[in-house]
Amino acid sequence: MIRLGKIGFANCDFPYYAIETGIIPTRGVELIESHPIDLARMIAGSNLDITPISSIMYPQIDDLLVLPGICIASDDFTRSVLVCSNGITGLEELSGRTLCLPDLSASSSVLVQIILHLKGIEDVNIKTCAGQKIGEMLEVGDAALFIGDEALIASHECNVLADLGREWRNLTGEKMVYAVWVVRREFAEEDHDHVEYIHSKLLESKEYGYRHIGEIAKVISEKKGLDEEMMREYIHTLNYELDEKSIESLNTYFKYAEECGLIEKRKSITFFEGR
Repeated sequence: MIRLGKIGFANCDFPYYAIETGIIPTRGVELIESHPIDLARMIAGSNLDITPISSIMYPQIDDLLVLPGICIASDDFTRSVLVCSNGITGLEELSGRTLCLPDLSASSSVLVQIILHLKGIEDVNIKTCAGQKIGEMLEVGDAALFIGDEALIASHECNVLADLGREWRNLTGEKMVYAVWVVRREFAEEDHDHVEYIHSKLLESKEYGYRHIGEIAKVISEKKGLDEEMMREYIHTLNYELDEKSIESLNTYFKYAEECGLIEKRKSITFFEGR
């Protein structure tokens, strides 16, 4: 039985839809859903075998292999990784103020600090908050980073200071990869065929999603209590292809994270290889 992680946001509902609904039958899988940072902790502790994790966690956890061909990325604006406020109207106004970061995701929290550095916005008081309730975070800080489903809600309730996908694109000219799928090296060596099987099912489910965006948007919007048209537009902004441009972007991201002292050391990406 493979313990397969799943991020508990709409952006991960999409590639898992065909697996979860049984449209693509998948044997020998226990699906475990949680927030990105929890999934990273679980695979680091050998409590998961395969899972998506915040991309910034990859260089921080030993003995992981990246599954080819699947990630969560955006080519430009993301819609679900936003800095919002109830007062100020631009990132530049954060100098000398407090920015709250949720403790649920690592990639976006690192990304916003890289962006502030690249834009020369200094003296921002960074405060990590438990969860990401809109009202609570904006009571603590002058602005807050929202990710996933909460960001989709916040975009209609608050001032959006920045879509981090767009900011990254403007600063680097590259797409932004928020999450990658990884497998424990030891598990891949012990049960290579089963890992290869699950990998193939993930890729099949992703491809099914591309062919049925309207159907999936309807189901996810009903499940999450969100507007169906907004969900359809949101899915269209996402990119699930871990291609050469994605790898280039990840290396750029890891380089800046190291330069900013947000990770100890970047490392090259090692892929799981099929037979």
